[in-house]
Amino acid sequence: MEGETRYDLKIAGTGTASGGVYNDVVINGEGKISGDLDCIDFKINGVTNVNGSLKAKTVKINGEAKMKGNLEAEDFKINGNSDIRGNVVVKDARINGSASIGGGIKAEEFESEGVLKVQGDCNAEFFLSKGAFNIGGLLNAGSIDITLFGNCQVREIGGEKIKIKKGEGFKLIKIIKSIFMPSDFYDGRLDTETIEGDDIYLEYTRVKVVRGSNVKIGKGCEIELVEYENNFQQDREAKVNDSKKINQD
Repeated sequence: MEGETRYDLKIAGTGTASGGVYNDVVINGEGKISGDLDCIDFKINGVTNVNGSLKAKTVKINGEAKMKGNLEAEDFKINGNSDIRGNVVVKDARINGSASIGGGIKAEEFESEGVLKVQGDCNAEFFLSKGAFNIGGLLNAGSIDITLFGNCQVREIGGEKIKIKKGEGFKLIKIIKSIFMPSDFYDGRLDTETIEGDDIYLEYTRVKVVRGSNVKIGKGCEIELVEYENNFQQDREAKVNDSKKINQD
């Protein structure tokens, strides 16, 4: 689309527009976009449906947005709710509220405060969660920092530095409780099959196998096996069925 003239698209109140190539897209109210959308800035204050994929430099959603396709952006910010049926490829993502992703996530920095649901894998350089999530595939990041304010599920976790701890206070719990969830959702526990990294610290985590160089198991954990290379520490309130030191290559 290089060299093509871009015009602004603005909807105030209720309106519809076709997909295409635009400069700034601003919707204040309720809007519907039919088809794929390619723009510079995409900003929503209200409710919007995009019946296609969205490609933009910046995406900011204040309210509610639904997209049937993929999302590609440099900066992606949500204050509210979003439902994206495809894949999400972003440089910097910050979610305050809830997000449902039908595909996978690829990002440099991904921060979520609220509820996140991902059907596929989540890959990032830095992953931070203060709330709850359900990731159907692998969570893989260089640095993983998870604060549990609700129950979390993920198939596998891999990274260099991994920290999972129980949240304190009620600020984020209030956000999460605005979304219907089962009563035990707020217990604040993470369930996964394997966790593998260099430096690992865990609280309130149920996992079959933990592998790492330096592993510290905090209170509330239930683990079948810990394999470590250098150091291993276990809180007296944690349950570890077996632990063994493995030889470094």
